[in-house]
Amino acid sequence: MKRKIGLLATARKKLGHSAAAIDLYISPLFVKSVHYAKQTYDAFYFYSAKEGLVTVDEQIEPYNVSIKNFSSREKRQWAHEVVQQLLTHEQPSGCHIYLHGGMVYREHLQPALQAAGYTFEVPLEGYSIGNQLKWYDEQNKR
Repeated sequence: MKRKIGLLATARKKLGHSAAAIDLYISPLFVKSVHYAKQTYDAFYFYSAKEGLVTVDEQIEPYNVSIKNFSSREKRQWAHEVVQQLLTHEQPSGCHIYLHGGMVYREHLQPALQAAGYTFEVPLEGYSIGNQLKWYDEQNKR
């Protein structure tokens, strides 16, 4: 059976000092997505505009970089690098990816995952931020 792997977006709101990735980001949506991932996935990773793929315990300095400021070429390169980093942790044949995060990241990440042979789904596709928060609240009660 394939491992269930969560791939979660990071957040703009951060602590003011370096911390493990799982603790650095402090937005309500991020916190709720992490709680869900802990209960649901065999493993999970984060992706950020600055760092690419990030492991849960990786130490990160606060930063202010947004993928919204990247050119299309830079976004494609970023997505390629995230997938290359993911390949060092999870092989496409052994896992199924659950992709959490906004379309601004996913529009380039999804084709890169597909090209590398990963199967994936986007559990909250089309949900507004408010509906995502509500969905995580409902799931996290279980």
